Amino acid sequence: MEQAVGIALPSLGKLNGRDCIHIDTVTQENNDRLVFRGEINGALADRINDDIWIPYTLIFHHMLAYRACELDTYLNLNVYGHADCTDFNIIKNSRWLAGFPVRNDLDQSDYQHYQLFTYDYVYHIIAVSFEMRTDLPPKNGEGESVCI
Repeated sequence: MEQAVGIALPSLGKLNGRDCIHIDTVTQENNDRLVFRGEINGALADRINDDIWIPYTLIFHHMLAYRACELDTYLNLNVYGHADCTDFNIIKNSRWLAGFPVRNDLDQSDYQHYQLFTYDYVYHIIAVSFEMRTDLPPKNGEGESVCI
């Protein structure tokens, strides 16, 4: 059975709420990278809980496919659930990934099915990994970059 499991980012924690993830741009780069840029509402990041907006870049590496749907329409579909209201998830036991016709020279077990809820859209992405870069207010002089 499919299950949406929330991703906890080291400095941000889990992201919760419709007003949490805002997107300025989505671009497909170098054929296999999907890049989101925007801001995260710190009040809705469980390790921040502060009224600040945090610039981010979210990069999916070795992306094979993605799809998007307007949020309110997606919620009417009731396909994957919303993982206790988290906005960034991995879909475990994904039917989409299991049935995806990956090229013969690639190993399907290297890929994950990610789900991203933003203010306006929901994205499903098949990729090997992701990297989250944030411009958090400096504690040690720099923002954070996390590769998973």
